[in-house]
Amino acid sequence: MSRLAAVAIGLLLVGFFVIAPVAAAPAPDAQIVSVDLVPIGDTVFTVDEHAYGGVIRVRSGSDGLILTERVTLDRYLAGIREVPFAWPEESLEAQVVAARTYLAYTLLGGRRGNGAAYGYDICATSACQVYAGTGLEALDGGDRWVAAVDDTARQILLYRGRPAQTVYSSSAGSRTRANQDVWGGPPLPYLQPVDSPEDGVSPYATWRIEVPPAIFIAILRRDGHEVAGDLESVLVRDPGEAEGEVTLWIDSEGGTVSVAQTDLKGAFNRQGRDLAPGLLPSRGESGARLPQALPSYTYDIAFDVTEGSIGRLLPSDDLPAAGMVVITGEGWGHGVGLSQYGAKAMADAGASSGEILAHYYGGLEPVDGGGFVPDDLVVGLGWRLDEVEVSASGPFELRINGVTAATFGGGGWVLRPSADGVAVVAPDDQAATVRDTIGGRPWPR
Repeated sequence: MSRLAAVAIGLLLVGFFVIAPVAAAPAPDAQIVSVDLVPIGDTVFTVDEHAYGGVIRVRSGSDGLILTERVTLDRYLAGIREVPFAWPEESLEAQVVAARTYLAYTLLGGRRGNGAAYGYDICATSACQVYAGTGLEALDGGDRWVAAVDDTARQILLYRGRPAQTVYSSSAGSRTRANQDVWGGPPLPYLQPVDSPEDGVSPYATWRIEVPPAIFIAILRRDGHEVAGDLESVLVRDPGEAEGEVTLWIDSEGGTVSVAQTDLKGAFNRQGRDLAPGLLPSRGESGARLPQALPSYTYDIAFDVTEGSIGRLLPSDDLPAAGMVVITGEGWGHGVGLSQYGAKAMADAGASSGEILAHYYGGLEPVDGGGFVPDDLVVGLGWRLDEVEVSASGPFELRINGVTAATFGGGGWVLRPSADGVAVVAPDDQAATVRDTIGGRPWPR
């Protein structure tokens, strides 16, 4: 396997781009630990059908490649794809402030978990905030979202002088949840239950799931809960709103097992589709499937041998063996903090973004974020990757281990793990230039 050779000194002409001499370069025996693609002008990079306008970094990790983007704050916020752009302006502005505050809160705590392990500030998925990259303003209505980012510049919500933990979810149903009821821990005054006017607005305002007891038991067993034999009963132990977590007591022939209400949601969403693909996710009143096998933490559950649309069609002698576990619930997501559909409903009714935020976050009002609002940040786009394909729309600067190697004219590039760190495969029309620039030897492949 070839190792990175010294960058050649001299001027090389690549298409219409000049490759300038480099004063310092990695040593010939250095591994390629990181590869940076730095855009020039309006160049954007496309990875997995998402376009990114910041600096793309591909780094070697112990378990595969790590893909990140360094991007300015406003460009990051402009790439958030959490709600439809056609929603009312005031709901968009409320979402921007919540997203900016959540980012500031996340950065304040430093890099933890995967962020610390893979070197990013915030991830690009729904586990953090859904970030879709640059160019959303070109989509239908995207200019309205960008305008909301501009119109709320630097605004965040503070609690006791620090960024609030402004969590949000798609739909809360009729009422949001208390943080201590969902995640435990001490109550936060700005994350306590409030009414959410979603009836007739959110497609997930209410829903119903029917599951045969054998499937219910199978889901729990596959997810690691020690249940055995036939299901006998399900008891809900609810201490009351804002009084702590709800627990389910599952009685079966093998005994009684305690399962947190929140854990059941995870079990259903991890195992349900595989175990009952024709049944889960269930279909709502519109006929469309629910977004998840168990969409929220806000639900009631009962095992009734006479309940359920299937059970009502069976002879009475068959009911004890054919009873259904019936779950009736509201919303989609954790239900704590701002409800996105609730914000839309409030905006439809004439509420301002400030009124929406104050309603869902305990009276907190937007203020200038000051030093809590960063100029730029690193977004985690992926890790444990076997390969990264990057298409550049125009010229970019290539950096190896943080050192500028050359300027190239775009095209499709492939990066893979190798014994020498990161293997870089250039487009055919630039491969010779790459070899010449790196001292007449191909990069590790």
